[in-house]
Amino acid sequence: MTNLLSRVYGDWATKGMADKYLIVAFDALEPLLRVVAALALVWFIGGSSGKPRFQSGILTALLAAFLTHTYLLPMFVLMNSQLAQAALAILSFTAALVGLALGTLIPRPLSGAVLGASLALAVLVPMMPFMKMGNVLGLNVSAVFPAIGGGLALFGGVLATRFSNPLTLPLASIIVVGATASCIAIPNLFTLVQNTTLGYDPTTDGNYTINSAAASHFIVLTGLIGPVLTAASIIYRDSSFLRILTGGYTQLNSEDYDGGDDKTLKPNTNTTPKPVYTPPTNAAPEAFNMFDPADLPPRLSEYANMVYSACEDLGNFFGFQDASVRNQAEHLLILLSNNRRYMNSHILPPALQPPSPIHALHAKVFSNYMKWCRAMGVAPHFSKMNSSMAAPPSVASRVVDLVMFFCVWGEACNIRHMPECLWFLYHKMMEEYTSCEGYTQTRSLYAGHYLDYVVTPIYKIICANMKSNTDHVNKRNYDDFNEFFWSRECLQYRYSTGDPNERTDLEGGSGITTPLPGESQLPITVGMLNAPKTFLEKRSWLRGIMAMSRLVEWHIVTFYLLSVLAFSHDLVWGWVYTLQVASGVFWLFNSLAICWGLLEVWSSYPGIHLPATSIFGSIFVLVARFLILVYQTLYLMWTFGPSKGSYLGIEADSTFWWWQYVWLSLLCMTPYFLEALTNLCPAITTKLYTSRNDYIQTFLNILFPISRLYVGKEVHESLKHTTVYVFFWATLIAWKLCFSYVFEVYSMVLPTIELTDDYANFPDQSFIKMSLLLLLRWLPQFIVYCIDMTIWYSVWQAFAGTSVGFSEHLGDIRSMKDIRNSFGRAPEHFCSKMLSPDAGSRRGSSASFLNTQSESSLDSRRQSLMNPNSKEGQSLLGNDPHKLQGYVNRLLDVRIQKWVMFSTVWNEVIDQFRAEDLISNKERDYMKFSRFDGFSQAIYLPVFQTAGVVEEALALLERPVDDYDPNDNDLFKPILDHVTMRTAVSEVWELGNYILLKLLGPVHNDDAVFIMNFILKWVESGTVVDHAKITKVRSVVSSLAQLVDVLSQGIGRRKPAAQRRSTGKSKKAPENNVPPQRGGFRRAISASSLSATSAQAPAPSNAKAYENVVIADALRDHTRDKCRAFINSLKGIMIGSDPESKEVMDRLTFSLSMENGFFWDDAYASDALDDMARSDIFKSVLTKLQGLVSCHPDEVEPKSKEARRRLTFFVNSLFMDMPNAPSIHDMFSWNVLTPYYKESVTLNKAELETRTDALGVSTMLYLQTLFKADWANFLERMGLQDEEKVWSKK
Repeated sequence: MTNLLSRVYGDWATKGMADKYLIVAFDALEPLLRVVAALALVWFIGGSSGKPRFQSGILTALLAAFLTHTYLLPMFVLMNSQLAQAALAILSFTAALVGLALGTLIPRPLSGAVLGASLALAVLVPMMPFMKMGNVLGLNVSAVFPAIGGGLALFGGVLATRFSNPLTLPLASIIVVGATASCIAIPNLFTLVQNTTLGYDPTTDGNYTINSAAASHFIVLTGLIGPVLTAASIIYRDSSFLRILTGGYTQLNSEDYDGGDDKTLKPNTNTTPKPVYTPPTNAAPEAFNMFDPADLPPRLSEYANMVYSACEDLGNFFGFQDASVRNQAEHLLILLSNNRRYMNSHILPPALQPPSPIHALHAKVFSNYMKWCRAMGVAPHFSKMNSSMAAPPSVASRVVDLVMFFCVWGEACNIRHMPECLWFLYHKMMEEYTSCEGYTQTRSLYAGHYLDYVVTPIYKIICANMKSNTDHVNKRNYDDFNEFFWSRECLQYRYSTGDPNERTDLEGGSGITTPLPGESQLPITVGMLNAPKTFLEKRSWLRGIMAMSRLVEWHIVTFYLLSVLAFSHDLVWGWVYTLQVASGVFWLFNSLAICWGLLEVWSSYPGIHLPATSIFGSIFVLVARFLILVYQTLYLMWTFGPSKGSYLGIEADSTFWWWQYVWLSLLCMTPYFLEALTNLCPAITTKLYTSRNDYIQTFLNILFPISRLYVGKEVHESLKHTTVYVFFWATLIAWKLCFSYVFEVYSMVLPTIELTDDYANFPDQSFIKMSLLLLLRWLPQFIVYCIDMTIWYSVWQAFAGTSVGFSEHLGDIRSMKDIRNSFGRAPEHFCSKMLSPDAGSRRGSSASFLNTQSESSLDSRRQSLMNPNSKEGQSLLGNDPHKLQGYVNRLLDVRIQKWVMFSTVWNEVIDQFRAEDLISNKERDYMKFSRFDGFSQAIYLPVFQTAGVVEEALALLERPVDDYDPNDNDLFKPILDHVTMRTAVSEVWELGNYILLKLLGPVHNDDAVFIMNFILKWVESGTVVDHAKITKVRSVVSSLAQLVDVLSQGIGRRKPAAQRRSTGKSKKAPENNVPPQRGGFRRAISASSLSATSAQAPAPSNAKAYENVVIADALRDHTRDKCRAFINSLKGIMIGSDPESKEVMDRLTFSLSMENGFFWDDAYASDALDDMARSDIFKSVLTKLQGLVSCHPDEVEPKSKEARRRLTFFVNSLFMDMPNAPSIHDMFSWNVLTPYYKESVTLNKAELETRTDALGVSTMLYLQTLFKADWANFLERMGLQDEEKVWSKK
């Protein structure tokens, strides 16, 4: 301790009083600290006697560290350098870790070897002072311990492996730990033991001598205190050790070493079979699920005889439940029927098509079983023959295999979570069944025997572990039990827990009643009870370091290389010297590889049991790499040592030793080169991991010992994706290294040179102090160097994600505005990606519902203007089948098919939102496509798509024009070019006409149709600007919007009268007998003529009966006012000088003045509103029209963020680059199993209203507060006005 402090503090004369007092205090406390450390070690090893693996590792670590330090000390003493002493300490510590790992991997032989070597030292240490120089027993003094100690160690290891003696590990602990504790307390004892081992003092040039034998005996006798205290500690902390001496101690077996340290829960589960199956009381033999076996469809009856025959045979042989067998028989028939239609599909080329659906399904179902058999190294078991079936043997045997598996799977319950366990059961059961095939009479077990004797015992073991309150680190789960069936050990057990003698009721031949093959084995439940935990998730930072070992290793290596490059630049090293310094990276690689090997052993300790080849691989890798590390350290030290020197009996310069270092380093770098090659070509990795070649598997077990625990061995990326991946990381790493070199590494060169320069030029400087200062300087830079990798990765990931997003159109749709802008293209993408090629033209056509309509289409619409007041107008189809066919043809026209199909899916999405209460009824109506029977279009765009578009159209019409008179083409061209705007205007025209015709009724019908036909004529001929003031259209639309708003507010609340108020008679305006002009337009007489004519017409006989009746109707009066305002605004935009416009104005004036019309006949107007209130289609059209002319885009969007997110995701997915949908014939059947556990999926009233500690309030109140809008939508959907009535049964 004094020497160490002297090295740290330098010359005593140069120290101040405080430093001197500190040194004196350390000198006084040194003996006490040594004694405390020795006692702590003794006490610690006494408590580890219950962990034989760990205790063996500690003993091996102590002996390995001692031998490494002892035998390497002479080689490092020659260097006479403090750096050499630090290297020796690092190697000794590494040897201790390697010894600890080896002791836990093979505890039994190493505990015997440690005992033998320690006994040799215990005998030689007292004898060495009396040994003279020269030969001892014919051996040189320096070879005494290697010969005797090595022989005893070998003998002890073999003896401990062959015979389990309970004294081996305690005796080795007493000698080794006791000697170590004595050496800690008595410094001279360690020097004596070290000199005894070597046979000479390595610090001198002469042989081993000692001046006083009495002194050495005193040291040896004093050293016996340690073993005595160790024995006392073991006896005190492990009382079972006393039974060894009395003979009552149970002999150690393999489990004491293999499972003594394992704290995995192994509950004492009673797996004795007890019948638990109870047959159903009223089970009808003809019971079935969906298909009656006596009346199967043709597709299912084709294979029914074979399937039912196999089910009956296997059900009796193994004792499956009758209901389960029937269920699986139906299941198998459906699967065979589904596979039958794949035979003519294009999934496989004709050369690879299976001969029958049975072959196809068999290959698919048993593909994983074949892999399991290859992994187990056993041949698969399949049925060989079945004489009871009238079918080819290849077909009949496969049917038996399928029935067997599905029956096993059907009764497996939670065992389905362990697929390899299912294959084990099938393998063993088929082995038993095939050994009995061909007998005239087989056994017949009761229904439920399989459940009682196979499934239930296995389930009990799983249930006992899963229901335990033990932490998951110490209890086995489904994966642990399933991985037990990854090893060949499971094949040593039989599948059933029943007594073989009770199940052998076979008859008909000699030897048939004897146990079948394998029935002398133990049941599988015994193996599962003793199965170790195969994966230990230890809660430690070492787990994170192990998981990121490649990243940590890369940062350390590259940081060292950048440091060498920086120093080379400032110190102006030559390229040869720079290369020699940089070659130290090989030493780092080997050291880190040893660290990762140690972590692998740590991760598998104590519960994971590796096979013998993996254990040998770990031992080989650790020992070989440690030996290489020792020689690498020596060669590297001699490379930078004196230019001339003699080492290992070889006199050579530093270049020679550097080349020895390089060749040796390349040997240990071979695994890195191979791993890099496999990473560049991932298919090679899959080929190696899945290869069943014994040499390849041995190679993997040696170089990668825990590769057996890898899963997903057949998952790898293509070479194309690998190239992109490598390019991503190559560019990222190049930038990161460049940035880190300039800003993190190079800036530390000058301070480091200054520190080391002070140490080299001033003799009183301490090496340890200088090393600590350098560590404190470089450690923050290295931490930043590791952290900034995540920063640059985030930046690179953003760049890569942006490029991928642009190339694959990810995130094109981010808001509702984006949805509206891209809505016109959504059906095209939907049909091309979501519809299979079977859709034909509906999928491949580029026509759009919103395309510009042809002149014939416009004329057709004008000719077929809906008249809701006529008989045909009420139902456009009528009773004429030709009209029905025409409507269907129009509905299925190629131009609108995509929109029809897309609208169906879109409406389903919106309805689902409403069912989940994400949106309200009003929002639902705004978001859905509209469909009105009898209208000219099959579908109408959602309101959220067309809201505000009419306002934009009006703004375009009101835009300022130049000094010329615009025509229709110039004025309406922006509207016609905008698809959505053109559609919205068309919908306003059509739906507005419907509303007005329905509102005004049959009295005004002819006048309204006349006016509408005139306007259509102007539009068709392109002369609208010649007849109307287009810039004043806004007033007409505003009046229409006000009228629609009044109707929307009142129609929904209006209660129609039980009887009609008016007589139903109407007074119509007479017409001239002038034939209609082109396009079906009629020339009507003027309004004054109509007035004169109507004055001459006889008045209705019952007019006086209603002339004095006053009907109070606020909605009627308000609607009249708004309708008058609308008609007056319409008259205001007409050009009075134009004859046709004047005629339209006369018609409008006449409509306002008709006494028996809507504006003056109260009963007639009220009846019209009542008719509209009864009409659901009118309300739908009114809602649609209100959204067109009155709503702003923000008003019709869903308020729920979740609804917005889902819609955005749905529409965005349509524009992504995704594969097209395959043919519907190539789609496999949907066969989904959804197990139901005890999780709460519904809550009752008590659970909702109970106050919970976690929330502080009731769950009901919490949900109502958190999802306030959803709760309001729920009440609206349920039709509840009062929240208190939620729980009402009504």
